[in-house]
Amino acid sequence: MSNEVNPEFINKIKKLGAFDINACYSCGNCTAICPLSNEDYSFPRRMIRYSMLGLEEKIVKSPDIWLCYYCGECSETCPREADPGALMMALRRFAIRKYSLGKIADLFYANFSSAITWAVLTIAAIIGILLFHEPSPNLQKVEPLSFIGLDFLHKAGLIMGIFIGFFVIVQIFIMARSITKGKTANGSLIGSFFKTLFNEVFFQKNFNQCEDKKRYIPHMALFWGFSGLFIATILAFGTDFFGFPESFRIIAKVLGIIAGLALIYGSGFYIWNRLVVKDTYSKYSHHSDWAFVLLMFLAGLTGFLMDIFHLLQLPWPAYITFAVHLVIVFELLLAAPFTKFAHAIYRPLALWLGERYENLGSIEKVKS
Repeated sequence: MSNEVNPEFINKIKKLGAFDINACYSCGNCTAICPLSNEDYSFPRRMIRYSMLGLEEKIVKSPDIWLCYYCGECSETCPREADPGALMMALRRFAIRKYSLGKIADLFYANFSSAITWAVLTIAAIIGILLFHEPSPNLQKVEPLSFIGLDFLHKAGLIMGIFIGFFVIVQIFIMARSITKGKTANGSLIGSFFKTLFNEVFFQKNFNQCEDKKRYIPHMALFWGFSGLFIATILAFGTDFFGFPESFRIIAKVLGIIAGLALIYGSGFYIWNRLVVKDTYSKYSHHSDWAFVLLMFLAGLTGFLMDIFHLLQLPWPAYITFAVHLVIVFELLLAAPFTKFAHAIYRPLALWLGERYENLGSIEKVKS
């Protein structure tokens, strides 16, 4: 990858969701109307120029692509209907593929290979459950661990954790090296980290600057819903394996219900908007986006249904729902480092590096 002009780049990026970006005549309207664009962050105009020239290295090393939340205002007001917002999303998918170790992410973005990949993951999860489920589940009352034992969950979780952790760490390093290469450190490392953590991870301050604020709460529900379920899982496993106080199990259960409902609401909002195509951002949805929101929705829904069947003491519905839930979580987590899920890590990292380093691509002045 270099700064050489690549005339074929536009065709490559179109397959990831960009439309006729060649229609752009650099009027600058998209940058002028974007509430997140300023004298330091000037996009999407610069990314359009880079894309038209095929400057892949400049695109991948720029934090700009991670700052955009695709509110759609630039696309709505573009006089040439070039849809710059969709380009920003396509460039993000392109960057995820470039950061991917061994180009594994490529499997999730091409139409044919993605279908095969999701099918393989599903079959692998089902086979694992069929081979390692307990032979005699309790049919008198619901006991999920009598259906899928702790030993299997522990070993499977450990293997997945090592796999996911390895790829996440390596790919974060690839991204950080791409963005910071040849740049000078600036400011407090710890100070800028916590600033980004609170502003962009916990409260997503930039998202709230968009004119259309109706997606802010669902987006927060999506993030905190999944985060809450993750914390609840850790508490439950800690109680089972590491001697956490039994009260932690009750906390995990309550937190799991609240977080599950938040996840269902957040993901359901985005699914509904994509189905009815109410907003500019939902006019086109790449299949990788659909896979992400559907898996998030189903993870929350199956977890919630499992709790209902447990409460009603319906063993087989509870066990079957538990098995489906495990398949969905397996797919979601194993694919996380290579799909849209990864932007939850890449976005704050890119913004943190933007605060931390001087002369990043995100603070270059647009030359036109």
